[in-house]
Amino acid sequence: MPTYRDEIARKLAQVPVEERLVVRHTAIAAGITRHLVTAMLKEGRLHRSSTRIKPFLTAQNKHMRVEHVLSYIDDESHEFQSMENVVHIDEKWFNQDTNKRTYMLDEELPPQRNRKRKNFIPKTMFLAAVARPTYDFHRKCRWNGKIGIWALTKKHVTQRSSQYRPKGTICTRNIESIDRKVYKSKITLSLISRRWTPTSSQLGWSIRLIFQPPNSPDLNVLDLGLFASMQSLQYRIPIYKITDLIDAVDDAYKTMSADTLDDIFLTLQSCMLCILKEDGGNQYKLPHMAKAKLRRANCLPRVLTCELELYKHAIRTLQSGDRGSVLLFGEN
Repeated sequence: MPTYRDEIARKLAQVPVEERLVVRHTAIAAGITRHLVTAMLKEGRLHRSSTRIKPFLTAQNKHMRVEHVLSYIDDESHEFQSMENVVHIDEKWFNQDTNKRTYMLDEELPPQRNRKRKNFIPKTMFLAAVARPTYDFHRKCRWNGKIGIWALTKKHVTQRSSQYRPKGTICTRNIESIDRKVYKSKITLSLISRRWTPTSSQLGWSIRLIFQPPNSPDLNVLDLGLFASMQSLQYRIPIYKITDLIDAVDDAYKTMSADTLDDIFLTLQSCMLCILKEDGGNQYKLPHMAKAKLRRANCLPRVLTCELELYKHAIRTLQSGDRGSVLLFGEN
């Protein structure tokens, strides 16, 4: 038998989701009081949900995402590769400041933060490269997977004096145009070979350049969580000039633990499974694995397994799109 709360839920369901942004407007649209909406929130019958704008995907984009995911799955065991031989490279703009939330006591005042232009806060682009942390049997320790992070900036000498600095002062500014020469000056094979575990290169190097599918930030470890983790640490430090920003980002990169990076690689595999379930789409909710709890219990898996039926369904998806790449994957 329907209860009074069920009747309230039915009225709320009749209100379009786009109109349920504020408690007051939701109550007016449903014809109920604000108290009832608040009560439904406290009881758990109604919950707040944040939505993010995601990239638009064409049919070709979705097929390319499925191909990319299948390339990391073993045809026989249907397990993901450990991804210990993959380096993820990406760049990101880091802002010097942003709106912040702090917890204050009644007698306290929030810190005053001023900028000349709120809509034009200075920022700097950084290039980062990481791999999955693994145990280094040669050095008898765990390699943290960090290859490096570089600020895409350059030094210049001031040509004339000003009220801020005398003539001849060495200053740092952003590189205006980022091209292949800038990338090659930061990341080289010799640098990767020095940072990589020695046991990984004993059999020689066989390097392939693999591009992530278009409009797919969820297939890159850096975009998936590493940059956000670093930026949350960087925002804790007050920054007012470009050199302070570079130091803060470098410190955040060094502070990030190897376990955090390893967890993001496992999250990447979870995203890949969701992509197969969505036929290459990105409208999925990432399931929580409780990785911290599993790590404490020493039960955290190194790789995830794709179900056989899901693997076959992904291959049929490529066949329906008339993708020639389907011949590269075996259906067992």
